[in-house]
Amino acid sequence: MTSPKACILAAVAGVLSTGAAFADPSTDLQQQVTELQGQVSQLQARQAQNSKEVSATIEQVLRDAEHRSNLLAAGGGGAGYDNGFFIKSGDFELRPGILFQFWNVTDYRSNTGGPKDDEIENGFEVHRLEFSLNGTAFTKDLAYSFMWITGQDESGLNLLDAYVQYMFADDWGFRAGQVTENFSHEDFLGDGVQLAADRSMLDVVLSGYTGRVQQFSMLYGNYNDKNPFNAEVGLTDGAGSINSNYVGHYPSDPGTVGGPVGPSNHAFDFGMYARAEWKAMGSWKNYSDFTAMGTKEDLFVLGGAVDWSQGGNGDVLGLTVDAQFETASGFGLYGAAVYRNADSDSSITGGDMDDWGLLIQASYLINPAWEIFGRYDVVFFDENIIGDEDTFHELTVGVNYYLGNNGSAGHRAKVTVDLNWLFNGAPGPLTGIGYLGDNAADTEVVLRGAFQLAL
Repeated sequence: MTSPKACILAAVAGVLSTGAAFADPSTDLQQQVTELQGQVSQLQARQAQNSKEVSATIEQVLRDAEHRSNLLAAGGGGAGYDNGFFIKSGDFELRPGILFQFWNVTDYRSNTGGPKDDEIENGFEVHRLEFSLNGTAFTKDLAYSFMWITGQDESGLNLLDAYVQYMFADDWGFRAGQVTENFSHEDFLGDGVQLAADRSMLDVVLSGYTGRVQQFSMLYGNYNDKNPFNAEVGLTDGAGSINSNYVGHYPSDPGTVGGPVGPSNHAFDFGMYARAEWKAMGSWKNYSDFTAMGTKEDLFVLGGAVDWSQGGNGDVLGLTVDAQFETASGFGLYGAAVYRNADSDSSITGGDMDDWGLLIQASYLINPAWEIFGRYDVVFFDENIIGDEDTFHELTVGVNYYLGNNGSAGHRAKVTVDLNWLFNGAPGPLTGIGYLGDNAADTEVVLRGAFQLAL
């Protein structure tokens, strides 16, 4: 496109050449120069007007883009990925999720009493496949969570979590539905944020006996960093009431579950629990797993809980106390003590049973991607479980490798390898954590390799 200046120069050249060729009088030349100056002024005015129109258009587009960005930032709506996929519109938010865990397990047992005195089992399994829907509705204070699982010990798709949580004040709220009872901190943490390949033997056979329950609970604090205290008090259908109806222990017989309207899979009439936690320092968000990854300031939390479940004339009482410590340099430490009493009307022996256990575990981030850890726990049963054995130990050492740039994926993509030594074997088949047992309380050694992907 020819510029106005080029046109002007061409016009001037034409005028001058014409003047030279025909030798017009000076008056004619002056008139032509005057007319040419007028044309130049018109072209300059037109160019200035066009520049103003272009600038105005650009300014309007920028204002519109800024307005739309402000709407999105204020919660106007959108979808994308931010530590998980999300769909959002105002106070409505939906976060779908998938947890995939794939295992290889090598299990060595001595004195199995089978065809061979010592036996080794090795193989692969899809250990867990969980689907979840989480988010908020109508207001940011109303949250919901739904989760289903399929995997090695599951037939089809089974419901794990289905609850709503509403904070009606800054520090006060309630939770209603089916959820893991907030009794054991290790059990309450999600399947995807454990330190080792899976939870401890202590949790499976003792501290996690409450499991998922159907409940209504009152909340205080809700892990708000402005409040150093967190507490929850709940009324439940009793320990282990996952996916059951309202019919509890019927009739008054500790060995009977079910009733005239059909079977129920929980053995209690009701339960109650309370848990309190005190944060001496640090941020509550680092209390949501056992690794010190992402810990910017030292953390120390002391917690304790009590559970009482009643069925017929029988009662089961559980007590626990635990502490968690993390440093900004990558060191993590966790310890727990658990006690459980089942009276004569609820125990399997017909007499009172007092079981208890201890756990200590530590971890250290060698660098942002590599973490080493160790765990020791022991369970003391009141009665002999296998032969004359009532004490069972678990020693675990292992390593985590977090994928991504400098381990940026965290728990969302990681590889875990751990070696587990059970001095007296397992108190029974615990295939959910890779232990086969059934070897007369003799030595069992298990090597587990796990890959985890959380979307």
